[in-house]
Amino acid sequence: MKWAEISPDRSTWSLPGGRVKNSKGHIVHLSAPAQQILGELQPVADPDTGAASPYVFTSNGSSPISRFSKAKKRLDEVMAAQAAENGGKKPSALLEQDWRFHDLRRTGTTVMARLGVGHHIADKVLNHVEGAIKGMAAIYQRHDYLTERAAALDAWAAYVLKVAEKAGIEPPASNVVPLRR
Repeated sequence: MKWAEISPDRSTWSLPGGRVKNSKGHIVHLSAPAQQILGELQPVADPDTGAASPYVFTSNGSSPISRFSKAKKRLDEVMAAQAAENGGKKPSALLEQDWRFHDLRRTGTTVMARLGVGHHIADKVLNHVEGAIKGMAAIYQRHDYLTERAAALDAWAAYVLKVAEKAGIEPPASNVVPLRR
């Protein structure tokens, strides 16, 4: 995510076609919790130039955040430790299987369906070219569903916050958690 891709009011993130798999620009609605997190962030200085990094999430100021395999390993360790603290009760079904961060897209889509979001809207949220709308309908149906996509992502954000609350996770005074180096 780059600062220049976020609207001034932080309500949308516009991905240019060159940065997405299907080469079609994509607008992502940012829910209120996402807007709050972005509002609390300050650009990091690029160590080489001293200028503000173009990247919203960066560990070094000169490139986007990376090393997700280490972050996933750490997350798995934290969840396993929580399970041990809870007498073996696993805090998440994720511990039952070998999962990847990309699986969160599937989870989001599945939950959106449970929340009443139409599969054609979920496809648009994920920027799928071919999805629920296929064949001749895909040729003629050009509506972008921006309002419906925004509602879907607002519902998803509310669901995530509800799950966190139910799990007893209190939001910190600041929603921004420093990354470990």
